[in-house]
Amino acid sequence: MAMESSNNNHLGALLEMARALGSAYDLDQLLGMVVDYSMELLGAERATLFLYDDVTRELYTLIVKGTEGFRMSIDKGIAGAVARELEIINIPDAYDDERFNPEVDKKTGYRTRSILACPLKDYQGRLVGVLQVLNKRQGVFGDEDVALAEGFSAQAGVAIQRANLLEEQLEKQRMKDALKMASEIQQELFPKKSPQLTGFDIACWNRPCDEIGGDYCDFLRLDDKRLIVSLGDVTGHGVGPALVSCATRAMLRVLSSVNDNIEEVMQRVNGMLNADLPTGRFVTSFLGMVESDSGLLSYCSAGQGPLLWLKAATGEVESFGAGGIPMGILEDYGELPPSL
Repeated sequence: MAMESSNNNHLGALLEMARALGSAYDLDQLLGMVVDYSMELLGAERATLFLYDDVTRELYTLIVKGTEGFRMSIDKGIAGAVARELEIINIPDAYDDERFNPEVDKKTGYRTRSILACPLKDYQGRLVGVLQVLNKRQGVFGDEDVALAEGFSAQAGVAIQRANLLEEQLEKQRMKDALKMASEIQQELFPKKSPQLTGFDIACWNRPCDEIGGDYCDFLRLDDKRLIVSLGDVTGHGVGPALVSCATRAMLRVLSSVNDNIEEVMQRVNGMLNADLPTGRFVTSFLGMVESDSGLLSYCSAGQGPLLWLKAATGEVESFGAGGIPMGILEDYGELPPSL
């Protein structure tokens, strides 16, 4: 009767722990629960939960009771043997097992006596991690402990898999929300309406291939008769190029507002981009000034082209190439003679 009562108590505790693990969705909280419950269920002094990195084939610790975290190859140690074989290992005397590494004991002053190590597996039977409990408080780990550990580790492995999947989904949603916000901010920086300038019809349109991109377009009125027009494209797609495009637009806008020499503006922006951009990044850019009195467009083109001029009177189309190399490649790329 005593044995039956003990089994019923263990089964009740195991079911209670399984329900608790099933209701935990935060990964850090769940890992802490697995460690605490395993010590309670098996009457152990300490426990370590190793998670498995299938890319590096390493076990690493996030939750450790009594020791510092670390990483190790599954080709070494008792936990590594469990990870490779996917079988529980019960060691009554750690120092009699050649796989045991006593270095942690030497560093911490703790004396490991017995070890019970269990593989944690997901629904598909793939390795999620290894749970290692140390030092049975009374005696050594027996067959009953092995059976309890097997049942508990099965529940824990599936719970960790679920929490990992949920965490990945939440991270994807956070990234999606961040990209949506970045896209909205970037679109707000594009001109909301076409500028009015006597003798000209001016328009700008943009649609990125991803949520956000490296293109920019801007108009800046200097006075009633002069308008600065700028556009450009940053190498690549995504958040990085989008940030560079916003910065480039801002630099061109600020410098053009205090200096109407578009060549000098382009030179200064190029120097700043060259100092800040990583190797392989550059910006193709067009900066022009439209004058309503003369009807002229003066511009510099740093790798942005071809530019097409349709002559309304004849229907002839003339193409103009870029006047210079893209910005950010060289510290000083020489003269950029404005074209008319």
